[in-house]
Amino acid sequence: MGTTVTNPAVGKFGFFANLVSTDASGCEEIQATPAAGLAIYLDSLMIASDDAISISIGEGETVPGTPDTVLLGPVPFAINQCIQWVFLNGGMKLTDATNLVVLASAAANIVVFVSGRIQ
Repeated sequence: MGTTVTNPAVGKFGFFANLVSTDASGCEEIQATPAAGLAIYLDSLMIASDDAISISIGEGETVPGTPDTVLLGPVPFAINQCIQWVFLNGGMKLTDATNLVVLASAAANIVVFVSGRIQ
């Protein structure tokens, strides 16, 4: 589906994940599932789209193409819009041993940049 995820180096701990996609309408993984007993914590999230679509951030994908739980969204985007979240109070915790995914309402060029940690 034209999706690439890169993981830039971090200074001390945690992770950065940079997803670039031409079509995330099939639910794309941003951060892999951590080991049992560990969870992904999101500290910040940025989403940009070059088209008028809706984008959801979720966790898990038991049924292919659909997040198990939508955490944010669907967020409507205008053409060339960017939205950023900073999660205070320790970050947004995902369910233990669950991956982080993105789902777009249609094919479009999007970027999702996430910083967080696995604990």
